[in-house]
Amino acid sequence: MERSARMLKQLERLEADLHQGTAETGTYSELVERHTRTEQIACQVTNDHVLEISRLAAIQESRMASKQEHREGRARKRKVVAMARARPSRALARQAN
Repeated sequence: MERSARMLKQLERLEADLHQGTAETGTYSELVERHTRTEQIACQVTNDHVLEISRLAAIQESRMASKQEHREGRARKRKVVAMARARPSRALARQAN
C-alpha cells in the first residue's frame, strides 16, 4: 500500500511536470510566432521608410536642379543686360578728355 502511494505521488509529479512542459512549449511557440510576425512588420515598415526617403530625396534633387537652372538663367540674363548697356561714366570721361 505504501509503495502504491509513493508510485501514485511520483506519477502525479510526472504528470504535473509533463503538463508544465506542454504549457512551456506552447508559450514558447507563441513567443516564436509573435517574434516572427513582429520581424515581418518591422521589415515592411523599414522598406516603406526607405522607399519614402528615396522618393523625397528624388523630389528634393529635382527641386535643387530646377533652382540651379533658374539661377543660371537669371545670371545669363543679368550678364547679357549688363553687357548691352553702355557705361555712362566711362563714356562721359572719354568725352571730357
